[in-house]
Amino acid sequence: MLERLRARLIGSVLVWDLIATLLCLVLVIGVTSEPPLHQWPLYGGVAFIWTLVFIILAPQRAIFTRTLLEAITRLFLAVLLAATSFAGWLYLINGNLLDRGSFLRFVALNLGVLSAIHLGFRTLTHWQQARGGGRHVLVVGDAHAAARLADEFRRRPWTGVQIVGYVSDERDTPTTLSWLGSVSDLVRLVRQHHIDEVIFALPPSRHTQVVELSLQLISEPVMLHMVPTALDLAFARTPVDNVGGIPLVSLRESALTPTQRLTKRLFDIVVSLILLVLLSPIMALIALLIKLESPGPVIFKQERIGEHGRRFQMFKFRSMYIDADRRWHEVAKRDETTGKLLHKQKDDPRVTRVGRKLRRTSLDELPQLFNVLRGEMSLVGPRPEMPYIAAEYEPWQWQRFRVPPGITGWWQVNGRSEKPMHLHTEDDLYYIQNYSFWLDLRILAKTLIVVWQGHGAY
Repeated sequence: MLERLRARLIGSVLVWDLIATLLCLVLVIGVTSEPPLHQWPLYGGVAFIWTLVFIILAPQRAIFTRTLLEAITRLFLAVLLAATSFAGWLYLINGNLLDRGSFLRFVALNLGVLSAIHLGFRTLTHWQQARGGGRHVLVVGDAHAAARLADEFRRRPWTGVQIVGYVSDERDTPTTLSWLGSVSDLVRLVRQHHIDEVIFALPPSRHTQVVELSLQLISEPVMLHMVPTALDLAFARTPVDNVGGIPLVSLRESALTPTQRLTKRLFDIVVSLILLVLLSPIMALIALLIKLESPGPVIFKQERIGEHGRRFQMFKFRSMYIDADRRWHEVAKRDETTGKLLHKQKDDPRVTRVGRKLRRTSLDELPQLFNVLRGEMSLVGPRPEMPYIAAEYEPWQWQRFRVPPGITGWWQVNGRSEKPMHLHTEDDLYYIQNYSFWLDLRILAKTLIVVWQGHGAY
């Protein structure tokens, strides 16, 4: 739990550090002269060196785990090492790419901007903790364990975690935390209090109940953790966090390791930014064609289910008439053998003429690059599902939400719309179980081939 929260924060700061560093270089070069084409190696060198040094020295971690002085010192050392490495790299390739004055201005500006970013993140996490923001956690079971966890998280404001109360069938235990209800009310309380994480602190005799409650919460966007017994720890196959001496085992952890998640996120940001710049003329032309053919907004927003069951608004170029969302039941059919919903049909009367061509070429998916930048989606992953289809999922199918949803995925390059919902879930689970960065690259390459051939898209 703590490692996941820390990795998410560190990854966010690292992304901002890299973007800010490149902008500092752009500003310095822009002030001195117009950046000619032969200066573009500067950006690649800075991106590689700063990323490598900041991953090794991890000044982002110090923001949340060390004193302010230690955090600033670690940042200063990281910038100094990166700048020294950059100077050596410039000397080896071409000393004329950046003059000494510009180099010193870049390093000074970079140190100042990154210090502001790190101080901003540190202040924001403390402010969130003070106002009760961040992630809301509910403890099921032992009131004393809940109070102890609340004290420990107050000592770690960088987590943004707030214990809102506890749920127990025994309500007379003296504690400073609020008793919110009995264990049987758990699902209702999770929804009512907008809970993000649930920690089970029930005795071993009630572990069967933990399993039942976990299944009841499988469709809710919450992370699940358990305070294990000594026997559980002996056979635990998942990472064990330790919060003030209290071990926590995650029952619904992401399928990605912190390193995999960071690599995937950095790749998503860099590639989506490049694609948005390169494809902006095409996107402008598509917007014009949509507007000329039929009234209504250019961008269609639709609620989808994302990672861990969280809902978000997914963007697409509008390929249907404006009342299409209310008419889904007119075309939705069920598989004759399984009774599962098939939400895509050929010759859909709700699709416009321009929209049919957009779907055939998958150009209607381009606005989802903004979802990627916002962190709601990834370039590669299971498709984000529509709520009315997810409502009919079997419990095992909810495992497809253990990774960020993607614009393309293993299902799309192995059948696309030709496969119904109840079959493509197995493809998504294959992707999750065999995930690697190289698999993402393979899927992206196959996506280009599938889109070019136009198989299965309608």
